[in-house]
Amino acid sequence: MSKASKEALLERALNKITKSQTNTNVAEAHEEIESNYAYINEKQLKRLVELHDTEFKDKCVVPLQRLYYKYSDTVLCDGDLQNWAELIDRDIRVLETTLAKVRDNQSGG
Repeated sequence: MSKASKEALLERALNKITKSQTNTNVAEAHEEIESNYAYINEKQLKRLVELHDTEFKDKCVVPLQRLYYKYSDTVLCDGDLQNWAELIDRDIRVLETTLAKVRDNQSGG
């Protein structure tokens, strides 16, 4: 067999391998791994979001709802917007007085 025919035979074999449209066992295994990886990531992401949402709800939303339900009836019984404003004004004054006392204690003590 001549050198040219060997090169042509080698060229055909390489073209057959590189331009093949059929998957090899390795390629099929690789595709399966990638699809499993995507599936696992999707499941893990969903679970992570659920955990985050649950934790956020338990630590933030539920306590605020409890406070709202505990005090909203009391405030609503007091009446209109004027009463609300008076209650808020009173609370702000209490906070201002408390801050002033804290500052006085820090500067004096």
